[in-house]
Amino acid sequence: MGSYTDGVLPGQYTLEGSLVSSGSVLKWFKEGFCEHLVKSAETVGVNPYEILDRKCAEIAPGSDGLIINEYFQGNRTPYTDSKARGIMWGLSLSHTPLHVYHAIMEAVAFGTAFNFKKMEDAGFKFDQVTVCGGATKSPLWMQMHADVSGKPLVKTEVGDAVVLGTCILAAVGSGQYANIQEAAANMVHETERIEPDPETHEEYQFYLQKYMESYPAMQELTHELVDHVAAGE
Repeated sequence: MGSYTDGVLPGQYTLEGSLVSSGSVLKWFKEGFCEHLVKSAETVGVNPYEILDRKCAEIAPGSDGLIINEYFQGNRTPYTDSKARGIMWGLSLSHTPLHVYHAIMEAVAFGTAFNFKKMEDAGFKFDQVTVCGGATKSPLWMQMHADVSGKPLVKTEVGDAVVLGTCILAAVGSGQYANIQEAAANMVHETERIEPDPETHEEYQFYLQKYMESYPAMQELTHELVDHVAAGE
């Protein structure tokens, strides 16, 4: 985990954990395996991700025993491992491409919850998570994140945190507000709170544990494979 002092406010201590790949893995699946769906969606003016969400919404937690990790470009937190790669296991003939898409969504939720766990193990406690960005457009994915982590999610009126943060700083710099805290209090507005479902959260704990155990079990083999490919052997 990365830690930063005085990042924006003097005396503020910021703790960061991140996934190298998240939405990019969903994009990889959409562009590589859903050409017909994407073309059909474009014809009728519908977002293909919305169609994929609807199609896999009834798949049970754990994707019927299919587990994927999102380490397609390595892992930044918690392993700091540039040689990490994606792993998919538990496949059976009953699984469909939609199961794979659903399991990728779960992988990102598992990776996020894993980082939360590492932070809490280190003593950093929190009660809710404020979410932003493109992922918030998917109700299915947001509920999945809440259910996996057990943390309520809060959405804000302006979902682009970078733009909103820039406007907050500009408002202070132009004298509209006396300081960043005052500007944030007046410019950040919560619009929705997504509560985790207790039963689904409990159901997800087995799969989260298997996700966390997967990469350590495959790390040595993964490194050998990456080194072999890099050497051109």
